[in-house]
Amino acid sequence: MAPSKKTAVIEWVFNNKYDAASGELSDEVVTFDQLEEAIVAAGNGLKTTNPANFWKDITRHDPNRSWPSSVFEKGYTGSDAIGVADRACFKFVKAPAGQVTPFVNQLAFDRERVATHVVQSLSMPLAMKALGRSGENWIAQVAAQLGVIETFLAVFSPREALEVSFLQTGVKMRNGEVDAAFSVTDEVGQWLIAAEAKGRSENLHEAQIARAAHQLNEDVRNRAGSLEHVLGVIPFAMKVVGRSEIWVVEFAPVESADSALTIVAEGIVKLEPAVAGIG
Repeated sequence: MAPSKKTAVIEWVFNNKYDAASGELSDEVVTFDQLEEAIVAAGNGLKTTNPANFWKDITRHDPNRSWPSSVFEKGYTGSDAIGVADRACFKFVKAPAGQVTPFVNQLAFDRERVATHVVQSLSMPLAMKALGRSGENWIAQVAAQLGVIETFLAVFSPREALEVSFLQTGVKMRNGEVDAAFSVTDEVGQWLIAAEAKGRSENLHEAQIARAAHQLNEDVRNRAGSLEHVLGVIPFAMKVVGRSEIWVVEFAPVESADSALTIVAEGIVKLEPAVAGIG
């Protein structure tokens, strides 16, 4: 497969930061401004109008396709860096010893270990179904309409939920976005859920899920009123894995945007009849 146009851009930025004598980088973080400079220098037709989506576009499917072999041969892979520094996009990080590809899918779906629970989709208006199309926003809307998170908490999660409420889709924050937000009350108190949604051909990314949950938690802490008693934010992921099948994963709350994720529970919620745009 031919390399992505972004490959040359990444390589240009890396070479401008890399010291061959020491094998170290002058700075690991790549900013939007540096990306724009690299895009112009590469001269391969990429536009400089939306550098904020550069890393998201690379990691949406298989980032190994776009990562320069020359960079990996020097021992470096990459990671999300939104919020790490002013106008930061991504950062170069040293690859773990023995890793054979630049990126490893740490949240790969394994059907053999996951149970399935069927929920009805008859309550969803036909007009709404007719407008359905693949994408994160549609997955989040369907999940909210058909109680996918509520079903998961009732069937798969060890959490003793007493009440679950859908709050909003597409929650915009300074350093990210939550595809769907929910409130859940258990025997301890009130929590918020930050749910990341991905289509069938897209990968889940730990850093993106952790950052969104952490940022929502930070936003809650800066607000008064009805959110002041929220205990924390629970990271969730929803990924389409088959025809009208949504793989839902619950993680333990994170303490920082860089926290590693720990899976608490997972399950497949299957929609019957099938819903267009979900797989």
